[in-house]
Amino acid sequence: MRKLIFQFNITMDGFVDHDAMIADDELHDVSSELLETADLVLFGRVMYELLVDFWPSAPADKTLPASMRNFGTLINRVPKIVYSKTLQDVQWNARIEREVDPVRVMEMKTQPGGNIGLAGGPTLARTFMKYGLIDEYRFLVHPIILGHGKRLTDNDRSRQDLKLVDTRILGSGVVELIYRKAGLEGKW
Repeated sequence: MRKLIFQFNITMDGFVDHDAMIADDELHDVSSELLETADLVLFGRVMYELLVDFWPSAPADKTLPASMRNFGTLINRVPKIVYSKTLQDVQWNARIEREVDPVRVMEMKTQPGGNIGLAGGPTLARTFMKYGLIDEYRFLVHPIILGHGKRLTDNDRSRQDLKLVDTRILGSGVVELIYRKAGLEGKW
């Protein structure tokens, strides 16, 4: 069974703001590690639109650091599903699905292949969480107290028990916390 992995950048106080995060070489390398094991990435519309204008040309841009060019190569090669009710067309090795169908996602997880990465923002992640579709959470906790913004959860009272399976401290002070759904820790 394929593992559905949600990797997420978050501040110390639980907020999400792409512009506030520490996007250094090491963080790109950590994200590349996930892409090396994935053969499908799931996006929400906002995340897709945030990335599609930059990453397709990044591998050829010699002014970018090697870590960014490598990440670009990896993310460009992997097929993508973009969940959107408004987009009419996508590119970048992607296709559109109008809504998250938990039965369809479970079917994808049972197919042979590598991991499935979930790279959407908090809205898409909450949908996957509601259906219990995420097997592993990789929180990249940045040493920032932002004080405002979007949160991963939004007064959702549904409890999910997780088991810490690994940690790593990056040079920037970002801490990677890897959790699996309780009961799945020895499955992979």
